[in-house]
Amino acid sequence: MHFFSKKKSQVLQNKKLFNQNLKPYKILFIYIIKQVILQIKYNPHTGRIKNFFVFLIFIFLIYITVLAPLIKTGVKIVGQTLKKIVIVQEWVEDNFPKITPLLMPYYGKSDKFLPYVIHTPYFIDNSPPGAYDFTLELNGELQVPIPAPCKGTIRGTRFQGRNGSFTTAQGAGQIVELMCDGTNYYWLMGHLLQGSPPTKGTRINQGQPIGTQGLTGRTSGYHVHAQIHHQSGQRITDRKVTRPLVENYIKFLRKGSD
Repeated sequence: MHFFSKKKSQVLQNKKLFNQNLKPYKILFIYIIKQVILQIKYNPHTGRIKNFFVFLIFIFLIYITVLAPLIKTGVKIVGQTLKKIVIVQEWVEDNFPKITPLLMPYYGKSDKFLPYVIHTPYFIDNSPPGAYDFTLELNGELQVPIPAPCKGTIRGTRFQGRNGSFTTAQGAGQIVELMCDGTNYYWLMGHLLQGSPPTKGTRINQGQPIGTQGLTGRTSGYHVHAQIHHQSGQRITDRKVTRPLVENYIKFLRKGSD
């Protein structure tokens, strides 16, 4: 008991001398550093704290070397499985409309999106006349959601042509058509990921995804093939009419939605 009392009094005396040595220093930074040193030197729990941080570092190393790759692989497998389920579900909905969908369509998500990087190396597309091509990029990814250019209703979805290499494939692949509210025209977008569009009659807010940029049909790379049609279905080839609409849409994508 006498030994512990002596040790305690010695510690208190050392603390007192230590604090006295702080008086000449009026810089707050130096004072804080000395307080940290004091705590490390005299805190009886220092060893436990060190062990705790070592444990955290060990867990972090295990995560980045073992768990992170496994989680990344698992997420990729689940994503691919969900895409296949959505494609099968779309076929079932088209042929058996009374069957309840297994998965809720993703178009119910928020209309908020981050700004996109837009690439327009082949902006004007004359196959067919009056079309436009542009590529969306988000955080280095190209297989990204396509925000709706307007508020409206899905007029229809269909698959045109066939998939394959650039020399053997045909058509615009997966297509979605969006009729804009209060107008007499609709947007047609092609090369979407197959199975990604919402179904006909779905209400869409501006900025909500209407599909995923893909490689379906005949295409040399990820991009959106966009056309604007009259309500009757006739494609508008006059770029004086369509180009301002497309350019405003691209500005909207580059700005993002809060």
